[in-house]
Amino acid sequence: MKKLFKPLGLSAAVAAVAAGYAGVASAQSTAIGQLGDLGIIPYYTVKDNWVTGVHIINSSNETQVVKLRLRRGSDSADALDFNLIMSPKDEWTGFIDDSDGDIVFTTDDNTCTAPIRADGRFVMPTIFREGADEGYIEVIGMGAAGNTSTLDTIPNTAIARAAEHVDGVPRDCAAVASNFFANGVSGTTKGIVDNETSVQAVPDVVAYARATASVCVPAAIPANAGLPGVCDNAYSEAGNALKVSYFFRDATAGTEMGNNAVHIANFSVDAWMTNQETGLFSGDVQGFDYPDLDGGPLTGSIGVPASYDLRGLYNNLRDGAVLGVSTVLNDWSVAAARNVSTDWVVTMPGQYTMIDYATWASGAGLDFDNCATLDDPNTAGDDSVAACDFRDIPVTAAITLYDREEGEIVPEDGDLVISPAPPGTENELLFPTEVNVVQWTDGSQDPVLPSDYATTVDPSVLGEFGWASLSVTSTDDWDQWVCQFAPSATKDYTWSNEPNLAPRTNAPFTFCESATGGVPVVGFVAWQRSFPSNPDANYGRLVEHSYTPGSTAP
Repeated sequence: MKKLFKPLGLSAAVAAVAAGYAGVASAQSTAIGQLGDLGIIPYYTVKDNWVTGVHIINSSNETQVVKLRLRRGSDSADALDFNLIMSPKDEWTGFIDDSDGDIVFTTDDNTCTAPIRADGRFVMPTIFREGADEGYIEVIGMGAAGNTSTLDTIPNTAIARAAEHVDGVPRDCAAVASNFFANGVSGTTKGIVDNETSVQAVPDVVAYARATASVCVPAAIPANAGLPGVCDNAYSEAGNALKVSYFFRDATAGTEMGNNAVHIANFSVDAWMTNQETGLFSGDVQGFDYPDLDGGPLTGSIGVPASYDLRGLYNNLRDGAVLGVSTVLNDWSVAAARNVSTDWVVTMPGQYTMIDYATWASGAGLDFDNCATLDDPNTAGDDSVAACDFRDIPVTAAITLYDREEGEIVPEDGDLVISPAPPGTENELLFPTEVNVVQWTDGSQDPVLPSDYATTVDPSVLGEFGWASLSVTSTDDWDQWVCQFAPSATKDYTWSNEPNLAPRTNAPFTFCESATGGVPVVGFVAWQRSFPSNPDANYGRLVEHSYTPGSTAP
């Protein structure tokens, strides 16, 4: 098997990241109610008039910049993202629905956003609309700036002062949003300077200078004639300040259910500020594509060696002490006589970090069937064949079913109907996408969640109620790798075990390293009970899955 050689210095960078996480895995938690700097909402849906709501609380005394991103279910592409700039003790709320064919994230909250939307509507770009009726949501702390201990204290950074609410309204969201343009220059040009610094325009420099005289540049001073009034802002790592929750509502059925997001503590290792103007498709390594579930932005640009110090964190999430699992457990019901339905959501977040992003960004899309893999000796290292897919999916899930009285199903012909399944098997599920919905049904009841990513299981041979265990396994069609986008146009990279091969010359390109730990899984069982004669009595609830941890990452 051929492996990609890591660029000079990457091994050390990854080792440094890993060293920084020594002992952290045990501190990271998925416990309900835990605060974190990363929240993962396992599922959103707008199908058949369902609405998904999101609540985010900044529990800290610092202004927090937060990335909110929707990953569509079809291929986990970034279908919609924007930044929230939350003042201390702020709460932001919004909801996602299908509005005349558009997927729209709507809010009536006053919290500053980048970009600004006067009508509170963030419309998903048309190019990402297909396959995005369902997906999952990332809520990532990007950085903290400024604090205030009392209402009479002026925040110690300009962005914090501008974002702070006065009588329920931020002072200046336009000044806040000006921090998130590309290619900012300290003291001069608004926007992102690097992962720890941004520059904002300030219409009233005098007011800001009270708190930040050393970093604000008044245009009125002769030495600065012709320059806009600007302030530099410095950011530190976000800290575990976020509480994220969500709900689903089916107004037609009169059903609502919700839960806390999965919270990960100590995910970030630094501030990782990025602009909201351009992205990797344009060659901008500090654009809106980052941060993601592998970490923060690259430092560097096209033609300049990149630093990956803020990357390489997805393997930490795959650790058995965090999100990496070997089995998934929960209960089920097919009690049609009681009008009870259950669906499982099984989401494997972050699989997009395991693809050849350069091939994707070059316009090849996610046509994995036409991509080589590193395991293929006939194509590995061949510039004429695209290398793409190193994901865990399609994941095989061996299923064991129990009733409530210790009965275990022994599959026989006709006993169990599972679809889709690998050829010749009756006790395995196949999860082909990041977002999957298992609909437990004997065919007589409707599912809880109308899904395009559904697998059906009929456990009725065991009765109306029970529980199940899924043993999840990565595809064995190829080895699993975590990949990095390499923006440099000049490179001397070769294949590690074939030094005589010519380096790949297509720019940009991707390098990969082995994935460790287990398949990351988040999700829940959704219960719904309906009363046809009294729809007002309908109700639903969510119960998070329980897990057996996967292997511990080295």
